[in-house]
Amino acid sequence: MPPFFLLATISLALVAVHCISGSPQVVQPLLKSKELPDDVIYVLYICWHVVTLLMVAFAVAYADAAFDQSFRPYAVAATVLAGAITVWSLVVVIWKRQSHRKMPQWVAFLVLTFAGTWALY
Repeated sequence: MPPFFLLATISLALVAVHCISGSPQVVQPLLKSKELPDDVIYVLYICWHVVTLLMVAFAVAYADAAFDQSFRPYAVAATVLAGAITVWSLVVVIWKRQSHRKMPQWVAFLVLTFAGTWALY
């Protein structure tokens, strides 16, 4: 299996985990929240969808690079973005003294960062 095809598969698996397990744990409680103002709820809801779209874009970038090397710059961009999200997620967890276990998003993006770096070399 070509490395970028493997990355596209990993990305799609992460999208599935994000949507299947994250929705009942994050989205549903968010939308039912009475503690937050509606505008905050819907901004966070949009952010949820932005992350979903970004992860789908990663899968598309890696799949395209698997079939056509001219799409390699998109795979580079996906890997760099995954790395930036990994770093920022870790910074926020440490800065805000959160539990790494309760805020595991960084792990998914770390996997993409390492796998993307491996595939690019």
